[in-house]
Amino acid sequence: MKEYIFLLEEPVGTREIKILASGMMDAFKKAKEFRKNIVQDTKSKVNMMLKGVRYTD
Repeated sequence: MKEYIFLLEEPVGTREIKILASGMMDAFKKAKEFRKNIVQDTKSKVNMMLKGVRYTD
């Protein structure tokens, strides 16, 4: 498993989320869903980018 770290840039500040996934597409889908929920709740623009990957056992 790998831990993918994404940055979510919101108008109030930057949030860092960590997602455990086996592959990049799986992590990206989870992060995109998380971002979609924030956009629906706050009605504001949220930018997302990959910060890095941490390899775990």
